[in-house]
Formats: sequence, structure tokens, C-alpha cells
Amino acid sequence: MSGAEVISLISGIIGILDATVQVYSAIADASGLPEAFRDVAQRLPLVKETLRTVSGRLNTNSPDERFYKTMRPIVDGCKDKAIRLEEIFRKVIPQADAPRMERYLLALRTLGKGSRVEMLMKGILEDVQLLAGNHVMKLATESELGKLVGATKEVSAILPSLPAGTLDPGINNFGSGPQNVNTGDGTQNNNNGLGQQFIGGTFSGALRFSQVV
Repeated sequence: MSGAEVISLISGIIGILDATVQVYSAIADASGLPEAFRDVAQRLPLVKETLRTVSGRLNTNSPDERFYKTMRPIVDGCKDKAIRLEEIFRKVIPQADAPRMERYLLALRTLGKGSRVEMLMKGILEDVQLLAGNHVMKLATESELGKLVGATKEVSAILPSLPAGTLDPGINNFGSGPQNVNTGDGTQNNNNGLGQQFIGGTFSGALRFSQVV
């Protein structure tokens, strides 16, 4: 494991976060987006700045191979979260005329429950704290680490970007209009328009009746 490999990975993470910021910055209308998207986007510059400092310090200090082996899982995990975050922003944000919440739900069903934007951001911040606060790095001052810790606490307090249980198996309706669902046994009769609905009852010989609803 070489320092060049880890530095390259960190540069890749910075590039991914840059792309995420650009996607959010390009929108003129944020309607239909959970506030968590804005809160996450506001904290991305802090992450990028810290990672650039980490990369620069690695170039200067040249730690031994054992240190890089310790760092590699943290960097890999951070990159995975950054990729998922960028993918969600890219899939959900650009189309203002599309139902953004539906697109977000579809993205999360593909990427998994742990991929809500606020959860990914919290994980990224925790990874960066581990990198910046490592005693070998001698990187962050107490003030700098305080910013990361503070940002992590703030992200932890963000309102969930989806209501609890939304990703559980079930039925969700993010559009307008009625949603008629029968998940059990028995007959379901729906009348979502104007006028009367005539439902045939039980037939017995010549006796017939209709029920007006």
C-alpha cells in the first residue's frame, strides 16, 4: 500500500463531492426536495477543504506503509458514501418537473436504507474526522476538529429526509389523487368520480336487489 494510492483515492473523493456541489448549485428551483439536501450541500465545502489538507499533509509527511494500511478502509468507506451521495443528488435534483420524492424513493430502494442523504453525510464527516484527527497526521487543530464534530452533530439533528417506515415494504403515494388499495381478502369497490355507484348484491332465485352507495 503506497501513499500515492491513498492520495489518489482522496483526490477522487474530492472530485465526487465537487460534482455533488455542482449538481445542487445548478438548480434554480429546490421545490419538492427535503431540506436535508440543502443542509448536506452546505457542509460539503468543509469536507472538501479538510480532505485537501489531509492530502497535502500526506505528501509532506510521507508516513510508513503500516499507516496507509490503517487508513485505506476509512478512505474506501468514505469514497463509497460519496459515490452514493453524488448518485442520489444526480438522479433526484436536476428534473424540476419530475416528482423528486418519487425519484428519491426509487434511488434509496436501489442503494439501500442507509443511503438517505443525511445518513451518508454523517458517515462521511465521521470518516474525515478519523483521518484528520489521527495522531500520525498531526493535522487538525482543536478548532478544526471542532468544526467537524460540530458539523456531525448538526447533521445528526437534521429532520429525516423521508418519514419513518417509508422504505419498509408497503405502498406509498407521492402523487395527487386517490390511491385505492386492497392488501387483504374480500371485495373492494371504489368510486372516485362523480355520480352514484350501483353494486350488485347477492342473487337468490328471482330476487335481486341493488345497493346505492
